[in-house]
Amino acid sequence: MPFAELTESKIYWEQHGSGEDIIFIHGAGGNSLSWWQQIAEFRRHYTCTVYDARGWGRSIPKDNISHDRGVFGRDLADLIQELGIRKSHIVAQSMGGRAVIGLLQTAPQTVRSLTLCGTTAGATNDRIRELQDSLKVERANKKLYEYSLSPSFTKNNVPLATLYHQIRRLNPPRNKDVLGRPPKNYKGSTHEILTGIARPDTSIKTHQIPVLYVVGEHDKITSPEMIKEAATLVKHSKIREFKDAGHSVYFEQADKFNALLHEFFQETEVTD
Repeated sequence: MPFAELTESKIYWEQHGSGEDIIFIHGAGGNSLSWWQQIAEFRRHYTCTVYDARGWGRSIPKDNISHDRGVFGRDLADLIQELGIRKSHIVAQSMGGRAVIGLLQTAPQTVRSLTLCGTTAGATNDRIRELQDSLKVERANKKLYEYSLSPSFTKNNVPLATLYHQIRRLNPPRNKDVLGRPPKNYKGSTHEILTGIARPDTSIKTHQIPVLYVVGEHDKITSPEMIKEAATLVKHSKIREFKDAGHSVYFEQADKFNALLHEFFQETEVTD
């Protein structure tokens, strides 16, 4: 099995196919196995990299290394360097948005395009925070993973819905505070990083990276209203809402999702 011995962690990864690079970053309910429908499609024309985030699947932190909000980005940047990837399309699902921001802060030159699925990637304002709070109240009586698929998909695609949750159950237990929201007094936003205005810790300007937001009509984790509001902050971004889909568009409507990615990648490669 391929493992990368990084500075802070031991990361499991796989690569499939050949050509321009795509890195698929899973959400909290998934791992490297989640992208099987994308690997089968894109390996014909691209080099597809998937990996388990630290604490998910087969990836583990090194001894005495604490888990903070920046680990996802640091691990991704180190993995890209370890694998010798010069520039890649990035496709991030939900939690994967955290890795994206860390990567843009450390190695923005490695990113060809960003597809952000069910995540604002930290582009936020008071309206988005209000929507988050409302959704939290609405979900109060259920576990978060129960909202990972749309009700219609769960009802009409029992084998695939079962597979989705079986993949989720392969992840080891983790501390509840690993994925907590920022402190209530936090009012920051990553939209300037996503728009390439400037890194927050330096005056160095970054190039503008194509951004595509993807959201499901029935997403109760990161709602269409939240994504639309985030897109107003990342002004050059595009947005695509999938009808009859929930939080996991890439899994529920893989054919349509893959077709959208092909179109987006081709556009960015022409203008790159």
